[in-house]
Amino acid sequence: MIKLVNSEQIRSLEKSLVDKISPEWSLTLMEVAGSGLAEIAREYKEPYLIVCGKGNNAGDGLVAARYLNNLGSKVFVFLTSNEDEFSHDAKVNFNMIKGKIPCLKIQDEKDNNFFNALNNSNTVIDCLLGTGTNKKLSSFYEWIINSINDSKKTVIACDIPTGVDPDTGRINSKAIKANLTVTFGYPKAGLMIYPGKKHAGIVRVVDIGLPDISTNQYLLDDKFLIENLPKRPDDSNKGTFGKTLLVCGSKKYPGAALLSGKAAAAIGSGLTALASTEEVFQQITAVTPEITHVDFNLSSILEESMKSNVLVIGPGLTAEPEIEKLVKDLITKANIPIVLDADGINVLKEEKDIIKQAKKEIILTPHPKEFARFLGKNIDEILNNKLELTKSTAKELSCTVVLKGPATIISHKDETVYISPFSNAALAKGGTGDVLSGFIGGLIAQGLKPPLAACVGVYLHGKTAELITRDKTVFSLLPQDLISYLPSAIKNILCK
Repeated sequence: MIKLVNSEQIRSLEKSLVDKISPEWSLTLMEVAGSGLAEIAREYKEPYLIVCGKGNNAGDGLVAARYLNNLGSKVFVFLTSNEDEFSHDAKVNFNMIKGKIPCLKIQDEKDNNFFNALNNSNTVIDCLLGTGTNKKLSSFYEWIINSINDSKKTVIACDIPTGVDPDTGRINSKAIKANLTVTFGYPKAGLMIYPGKKHAGIVRVVDIGLPDISTNQYLLDDKFLIENLPKRPDDSNKGTFGKTLLVCGSKKYPGAALLSGKAAAAIGSGLTALASTEEVFQQITAVTPEITHVDFNLSSILEESMKSNVLVIGPGLTAEPEIEKLVKDLITKANIPIVLDADGINVLKEEKDIIKQAKKEIILTPHPKEFARFLGKNIDEILNNKLELTKSTAKELSCTVVLKGPATIISHKDETVYISPFSNAALAKGGTGDVLSGFIGGLIAQGLKPPLAACVGVYLHGKTAELITRDKTVFSLLPQDLISYLPSAIKNILCK
C-alpha cells in the first residue's frame, strides 16, 4: 500500500525536520523539491512557462527555473505578486535568479506579455498555490487558471494543482487541469480522490528526504493484494473456504442474485447458498448449479446462517415493506458478518442506527445516490464531501463503508481509509455492484476480516475491469465479464 497524507501532516513533518536540524533546512527541502521538479520537467518540451504565486510552492518553482536555465533550457517566469510579498524561502530563491531569467509580474487580465509567453511556451509549470491554501480563489487567480487550461499546453502542477483541495480532492471554484503532478515527500490524498484526481493527471512523487510517517490513509496497490489474498492450502476441502449465504433477487431483478452468487463462488467461497423466491432460484439454477437454495423466510435464513460465514443482503431485493422487515430482522439476529448492498441499504434510510445493533461486523456498499438517500442528503453533498462523509458514517455506525465509484473509498470504523487506484467508465453499468458484493462476501467466507475483504474485493473488481477494457473497450464490459475475467486478473498480479 502507498501512504497518503493530508496538508497538516506534511506541514508538521517538514516543521519537525527543520526544528530538529536547523532553520535553514527549509531551504534545503525547497532545493531538493525544485530540482526534482526540474528533472521531471526536462522530459517535456521547452520553452517552459513557470507561473508563481508568493508562497513556498512558488519557491519550488523558482528553484526549478534556476535548474532548467542552468541546463540551457528556455524559461519564462511570471509572478502574481511583488517580490516583497514572497515567503522568506521563495524570496531567497527569487534573488538567485533575478536578472538572469526573465521574471515579469502579471499585471491584469489584458497582459500581453503573459499571453505571448503562454502562446510561445510548450510546457506550463503551475506553482501558484500549494498545499497550504484550500480557500476560494480570487477572480484574478481564476482568470489565470482559465487562461492556462484554455491554452491546451502541457501542464505540470507543482505538488498539487492550484484549486484542488489537497486533503479531499474537492474543487472550490476553478482548478488547474494538469497532465502531470509532481508531488513531494508523500502523495496527498486529494490527488487520488475525484474530482482532484481528474485534475492531477499522472502523479509522480519526488523523495525530498522526509522521515517515515504514521498515517491512516492509503492507496491500494498490487503488493497489498498479493499479501492479502486468502491462502489456498493443497490439503483443504470445500469446508475450509467457508459458506456465503445470499439474500438477493426478486421477480423484477433475478439477475442480481445470479451475479452476486456466481461472484462469491468464482472468488473462492467453498459453498454458496441463495435465499430467494422459488421463481428466482429456478431461473438461476439452470446456469449456476453450484448455488444451493434456501427458503425465503426469516427462520430458514437464520437457520442456514448458523452454517454460514457471511450474509450478503440486498442485490435485486426491492424495497417492499416485507423486505424491509426481513432485512432489519437479519441485521439484529444473524450472528455472522453482513454485506449490505442496494435495497439492503435503501430500506434502512429511516432507521440507519439499527446497524449498531448487529452482532457482527457490517459492510455497506452504496453508490453515491444510495449513500445520499441513506444519509438524507442530496447527491452534490455526497460528491463534494465523499471522504468526510464516508469516514464519519463508518465511525458513527461502527461499520465499514465502501463508497463505490471512480477511486472507490473504503472507510473503517476506526477512520482508516483506503482508496482504490481504479477509475473505469466501463463499470458504470447496472450489475457491476452486485458482482462486487459477491466478491466481498466470498472473501469473508474464506476467512478474511470484513474490512480487509472489502479492500481486496474492491481492488480485484477494479483490476479485473481494467483487464477487460483492454479487450472489450469501456463500452462493452458486461457485469458477468468481471466473473469470467477474474482468474486472469489474479494471475496477472501474482505473476508480476
